[in-house]
Amino acid sequence: MKTVFFVLLSLVALAPTARGQSVPLGSGLYRSAEAFRNHRLTLAVDCKTETHKLRFHEFSGKPYLTVIHGGKPYQVAKDSLFGFRDCEGHDYRFASDNQHYGILNPGEELLLYQEEVPVAGKYPIQPKRFFSPTADAPMQPLALLAVKKAFPDNHRFHDLLDAQFQNGGELTAYDTMHRMTKINWLLRQSRVETAAH
Repeated sequence: MKTVFFVLLSLVALAPTARGQSVPLGSGLYRSAEAFRNHRLTLAVDCKTETHKLRFHEFSGKPYLTVIHGGKPYQVAKDSLFGFRDCEGHDYRFASDNQHYGILNPGEELLLYQEEVPVAGKYPIQPKRFFSPTADAPMQPLALLAVKKAFPDNHRFHDLLDAQFQNGGELTAYDTMHRMTKINWLLRQSRVETAAH
């Protein structure tokens, strides 16, 4: 009986520790593609308890952003960063034009991006979409031929893309059954099939 009591006591004592180790929803900067892949934020805050401001200076065209963190301003060159995460949990990547683009599928290998377009006017503007074969690779306009060229030796992937998108389907489509974008599911399947042969 004494042993059961100590086991229960130790479980109760560990419960707050386990809860404290969960990763809070935060906001901050990704210094590199590796930091993005490993969810390591710089100048990060826990959005439930802290605030900070990110100023992008888009209209003035400045090549840096300003982060107000802990009441102090920090200026960081956009070209020295991979991207950032906002308090809503959305990830963004900086491109060579110093603009930031929303990452549509942050947990996948082949990343899809979309330009941020303000909603205004009677006719909404269709956002431009981009991709990169990995987080380390540069962004490119999203087109079927460009995706094939990014994987030149994966002919099975090319065939699967042609079969899936022959009628001009949406390359950013989400596959609810496999819980990932269709394009990444096809990439994964092409590798599984190639390895099986």
